[in-house]
Amino acid sequence: MDNTIYSIPSSEAVCNVPFRFMRHRIHKILLVCCSYDGYILEEDGHIEAQINQEYMDLNMSNPPSLTRVSSTAEALERLESEGGFDFILTMYNVGEPDVFAFSRIVKERYPKVPVVLLTSFSKDIYRRIEEQDRTALDYIFCWHGNADLIIAIIKLIEDRMNADKDILEGGVQSILLVEDSIRYYSTYLPAIYKLVLLQNSEFLKDAYNEQQQILRKRARPKILLATNYEDAVRIYQRYKSNLLGVISDVGFPLHPTDRSSDEKKDAGIDLCRLIRKDNPLMPILLQSSEECFREQAELFEVGFIQKNSKTLHEELADYIGREFAFGDFEFRDPVNGTLIGRAKDLRDMQKLIAQIPDSVFEYHTSQNHLSKWLYARGLFPLAASIRALDRAHFESIEEHRHKLVALIRDYRTMLGQGVVARFDRDSYSSAIGFARLGEGSLGGKARGLAFINSMLQKYHEYNKYEDIRILIPRTIVIATDYFDRFIKENDLQYVVSAEMSDEELLSEFVASRLPEQLISELKAYLATVDYPLAVRSSSKLEDSHYQPFAGIYSTYMIPNTEDKSQMLRLLSKAIKSVYASVYFAASRAYIATSSNLLSEEKMAVIVQQVCGTLEDGYFFPTLSGVARSINHYPIGDERAEEGIVNIALGLGKMVVDGGQTLRFSPRYPQKALQTSTLDLTLRDTQREFYALDMRPSSFHISSDDSVNLARLTVADHASMRNVQHAASTWNMLEGTLSESPYDKGRKLITFNRILKYGTFPLAQIIENLLAMGEQEMRCPVEMEFAVNLDVKTGQKKIFNFLQIRPIISTNDDISTQWDEHSGDDALIYAERALGVGAMHGISDIVYVKPQAFDNLRTEQIASELLALNSRMRAEGRGYVLVGPGRWGSSDPFLGIPVKWSHISEARVIVECGLDNFRVEPSQGTHFFQNVTSLGIGYLTINPYEGDGVFDVDRLNGMTATEEGEFLRRVSFSEPLTVYIDGRNNRGVVKTAK
Repeated sequence: MDNTIYSIPSSEAVCNVPFRFMRHRIHKILLVCCSYDGYILEEDGHIEAQINQEYMDLNMSNPPSLTRVSSTAEALERLESEGGFDFILTMYNVGEPDVFAFSRIVKERYPKVPVVLLTSFSKDIYRRIEEQDRTALDYIFCWHGNADLIIAIIKLIEDRMNADKDILEGGVQSILLVEDSIRYYSTYLPAIYKLVLLQNSEFLKDAYNEQQQILRKRARPKILLATNYEDAVRIYQRYKSNLLGVISDVGFPLHPTDRSSDEKKDAGIDLCRLIRKDNPLMPILLQSSEECFREQAELFEVGFIQKNSKTLHEELADYIGREFAFGDFEFRDPVNGTLIGRAKDLRDMQKLIAQIPDSVFEYHTSQNHLSKWLYARGLFPLAASIRALDRAHFESIEEHRHKLVALIRDYRTMLGQGVVARFDRDSYSSAIGFARLGEGSLGGKARGLAFINSMLQKYHEYNKYEDIRILIPRTIVIATDYFDRFIKENDLQYVVSAEMSDEELLSEFVASRLPEQLISELKAYLATVDYPLAVRSSSKLEDSHYQPFAGIYSTYMIPNTEDKSQMLRLLSKAIKSVYASVYFAASRAYIATSSNLLSEEKMAVIVQQVCGTLEDGYFFPTLSGVARSINHYPIGDERAEEGIVNIALGLGKMVVDGGQTLRFSPRYPQKALQTSTLDLTLRDTQREFYALDMRPSSFHISSDDSVNLARLTVADHASMRNVQHAASTWNMLEGTLSESPYDKGRKLITFNRILKYGTFPLAQIIENLLAMGEQEMRCPVEMEFAVNLDVKTGQKKIFNFLQIRPIISTNDDISTQWDEHSGDDALIYAERALGVGAMHGISDIVYVKPQAFDNLRTEQIASELLALNSRMRAEGRGYVLVGPGRWGSSDPFLGIPVKWSHISEARVIVECGLDNFRVEPSQGTHFFQNVTSLGIGYLTINPYEGDGVFDVDRLNGMTATEEGEFLRRVSFSEPLTVYIDGRNNRGVVKTAK
């Protein structure tokens, strides 16, 4: 995707102001008419029902209510006693005082309430109206029993009330109608409004959600009516920068107080001359019953309609659609008028601008056609940006064209920020950042993503940095109702209680078929995709606020392929594999431990763009990481509330599975302990990284979701671009470390250029996002992210916010008397501990025998523990588990690679360093998050360095309840005393007194 940097219109102008427009609305109408007129309106005309129906047909909300009174005297009483009327509509024969006196009284008492006279067409009535003082009447209309006139009057009043604010401040466009004939403007206005409102409802199809639809509705063009030359000029001068065009009679009065009989026969020509001198491009339509004015209209190159034409309305609609930029945008050859292309929306516009001939491009841009079309659709920030482009600032037409395409593309992308759009096969495009398929739940993880999406938009993070985009990856979510349909349509309900291996269950699911509707939608989605995809779980229980299911279910990645049918097959298999992971052994064990029911679990699926770039057949980002807003194990100057970050080169599996990562405080990124000395840098920095193998054949069905992830060595791939962004170079001969990726020597993954020298503001971005997450979620948070710095010159670097979840507090208010429970005589004592106070009923300790531990055989240790844990579950006994390195690490050289089913009965887990095997605990692993969220005690000790106590000699001296090659279980006759003070990071396990 082209990420070239351009000035994008403010996201605030796009998304944050749907309620700025149309602040003044008509909600309550006082209708003044005699009983006969009332009967005609209500019984024969069903006027209120017609108004409601018209509002519904035009996709408008909140129709006004009508209150009818039978005389002006009663109307004055109702105004006095009830009040709250926004608008008064009165018929002609309504008693004393007459309508003219009544309107003057109303204006004296309620100067802001509009009064409109509605009367049937009669020469006698018109003559009498001409003879009266009409200045207190806002408008006079001719009534033929049509409800659309009432709607037009309501909209005309609302447009006048909101004109200054919406047009001058908000950029809303307008149409000036100049007509003094009551009969004609009573006919024109409903026709024009219906055209505007119907066109506006078409624009709503571009909107991604209800909020954007509201914005588009309220940003429709306004219609401003003038009945004389003086008012017409005043309105034009005030709003000319936001006029789509002018529709004008030829003959009309010069001043508001003039009678119709005093009209200037060619006032419209004078108005046309004035506007043409000021703006030669302004569309003007003259209309007259006198054919002789057609020639003058042609001289000014303006439109002309004969008022007596039988096709008056059709001609009016045709002109407005063509000249006022309504309807589809038509790209035409400037020489012969040949249609080159038609754009119905922004996606078409972006595509066609990139393709049309130079002459067509220059013609439409020089005439402001593009910006006018955008203004008419309520896309004001984009329209303003395009209109501001000056051809003279570009060296070539191609450069101008490229800038325009980029503006539209970035605006479309920005429209999708903070939005959860409903997936539509016909309108879906790459500009939509987050869309849902189906009507069910999004699941916990997807809800978190949607929250992130809205949070980034709310805090304007998308373009906070000039050369960086901060956003979630482009995402679709397959809602839980598709999971239900998949299970039901394939008769898979039995698997809830079936005893099957993971591989058997997976095979059964993959052999089943996804719902046809989902397959059709996935085809439409893949047509817009040219990058690899991550297929992630999002169950109802996952990442819930009180019990996260981090990493319990599967995440698969699939490569992009040119053959979309092949990619659909890969995607379908990945989705079905995620569905199957609900019933895998590890999932069942965790659900049972968390006191939830497997039958209640539902699975949504997230399909996301993978962050990174392709090189040598592998796809991976510059770095991935996990950041936590609370640091449970601060070192040196670090403070707990400043948070902690773990990052690694390549895909995030290295981090979340407990592999070798770089740990730093976002407050002190230049002080990472692992790179503080050359010896530590050589010993403790990352040697391997994960990348996606882009060969389609690398993905096959497996319960191991990393089946097509390649584990590459830094040494063998040191020349890769993303490796160079992360690496320093060690010159062994000189014993020095340089930051140039081009120097010869061993590459060490230090991220020094990012963390120490600030080539990318990673720590600052993370600090901001963690603070934002804490503020919005009202608790400590953990976030996953990925960064891609491997971009072309002029393109923006990418920070992908992948996930956010709450960190469950393990610090109860239970006070622990440490003078009574000190480390003296302790079997285990730790000063780095998480937990929930006193734990009761634990009588067993299971530990890895230090003399038997071999980091080359950690998988065998895990298998032995799985069997022992099953026996403990059968006996209903919890236990304290002690072992070296990181529990749950996928790297067997860093710890024992257990899953939840291996340790589900453990009540306390201890990471214990050995004399020759010391590993810093990782706070960013899924295993760590799940252990702490379930209230399981979590202790870290390194007794051989004086950090904590593990009295293994005492345990070795006791008789084992059971003992294997690697593990030993010791049982006590009385429950152990187990206290953990998570608030002060201390924990103790000792025999009862």
